[in-house]
Amino acid sequence: MPKRPVKRKRKISKRYPIHQCLLYKTGSINKLAKNLCFDKRDFEKVLENPQYKEFTIAEEIDPFSLKKTKARKVQEPINDLRKIHKRILYLLEPIELPDYVHAAVKKRSYRSNATAHISSSEIATFDLKNFYGSTQGQLVYLFFLDGLQCSSDVARALTKLTTFDNAMPTGSPLSPLLSLHAAKPMLDRIYKLAGYLDLIFTCYIDDLTLSGEKIPKSLERHICRIINLYDYKLSTHKTRIFGEGSVKHVTGVVIHNGKLKVPHNRFRTSRNLESAICGTFPTHGHSNLKLHEKLAGLLGETAYLDPSYSVRAAKAQEKLKAVRLKESVKQN
Repeated sequence: MPKRPVKRKRKISKRYPIHQCLLYKTGSINKLAKNLCFDKRDFEKVLENPQYKEFTIAEEIDPFSLKKTKARKVQEPINDLRKIHKRILYLLEPIELPDYVHAAVKKRSYRSNATAHISSSEIATFDLKNFYGSTQGQLVYLFFLDGLQCSSDVARALTKLTTFDNAMPTGSPLSPLLSLHAAKPMLDRIYKLAGYLDLIFTCYIDDLTLSGEKIPKSLERHICRIINLYDYKLSTHKTRIFGEGSVKHVTGVVIHNGKLKVPHNRFRTSRNLESAICGTFPTHGHSNLKLHEKLAGLLGETAYLDPSYSVRAAKAQEKLKAVRLKESVKQN
């Protein structure tokens, strides 16, 4: 049986260079198994047959926000493979990442990503098409081989364990962080381009944002040239250029007059949820408790973007606690 690492709340007070990672310069499969807290025999079984659960999440429309979510295929690591993914994630999390990365890093988020562009006159946003599916095994292999300086057989083993059908699995807790490491050579090129054009560059998983005093007309062409070198493509219908004085949308946050604003659809959603709780809007099969949970979660996230909503969010949390207490008493 594999040796399980001791579970404890993770606190990353200081990040370290990649050469201080436990996986750095791992030179043998035996050493890799040990670093991943497995004995050699059990590790080789997982390596021989990495197990995933495949399923499809159907297309759905949130009845309160009217937001449509497309159907998507999910590849989720299971059993010992999931433990390996979590262990690799644990080892990679403290590694230093560039300042332009705002996802999969503690204390950075979609809010900090938008904040980086708050003073810019013009903003351009780009979306990488099928990001996980386009993050191919070769890029992952090169990260383990060149980035972590592992031996070639160890790099191949790690690539086999962390990819599905030669691409990043969509249902692994490791994929957001590992995909950024794998794509870093490409992202570094975009960062250098931004510096040359006197622009600010940030990345939030598959969302690329560049901003400055003026967005060059040739920017999209330059971005396409770089990403095509690594077999990525842009979702061209999602490319947007926001001019000076316009309301700008960056990773789900509105920037207007030098301030972060809450998107209008959040207000519509909260009104619909409050009306459903009061009985003047359809509940769409949600229990009273579930409605309060959704409302408290939404207002908590709204307050995270705009602190002026903190009081309203706190009241929603108090009501949620009261509803949970009432439900608990009923059950007992």
